[in-house]
Amino acid sequence: MLCLALLFSTGETVAAEPVELFDTDKERVVQTFDNTREFQEAAKELLTSVSGRVLELNPSLAHALIVKIPLVPPQPLVNRQARIEEKISEIFVIMPKKGERKPWMILHTQEYETLVVEFSKEVSTLKKLVQL
Repeated sequence: MLCLALLFSTGETVAAEPVELFDTDKERVVQTFDNTREFQEAAKELLTSVSGRVLELNPSLAHALIVKIPLVPPQPLVNRQARIEEKISEIFVIMPKKGERKPWMILHTQEYETLVVEFSKEVSTLKKLVQL
């Protein structure tokens, strides 16, 4: 009975690679977290809200916090308007510290390609998970 309770606990770690919080001002990972089901769900929600590619030539990474979430298993992303149909293995959510720009994502595909996308979902759940 105890084994079943532990197996289905909500904080269960689902991936070997941890979630990382990187501070671009400090130029280092400032915190790591177990890659739990909650992080996986938050990542899936952000992926489902992808609205298209970032149109800026070089969006700034200055003065930002970046949350890296490895996805297990890789998740599909389909956005016909942006001509995206990929399996995403890792997401990086870029959250500018000042409100000058909305958060955006860098995605790594299973084929080791990189996509830079906008999304519409709020990052409040993710911020709560990384204790911001």
